[in-house]
Amino acid sequence: MRKKLLVDGMSCMNCVRHLKEALQEDIKGVEVIDISLENKCAVVEVNDNVSDEMIKAVIDDLGYELKGIE
Repeated sequence: MRKKLLVDGMSCMNCVRHLKEALQEDIKGVEVIDISLENKCAVVEVNDNVSDEMIKAVIDDLGYELKGIE
């Protein structure tokens, strides 16, 4: 299932790299398709066992804010 994550707080390409690494390494079943610093969003492909709460926890741990999931 493809999801668009609206993420606030990223300010540079290192933020993008940290978010990508954390999502893919901390949650089994997540593949990052794209992260846009300009649009403040990430597009991910997730397995059915990945909950929105799991995604939010990883983003919160990095110090960013998950504004929504589409």
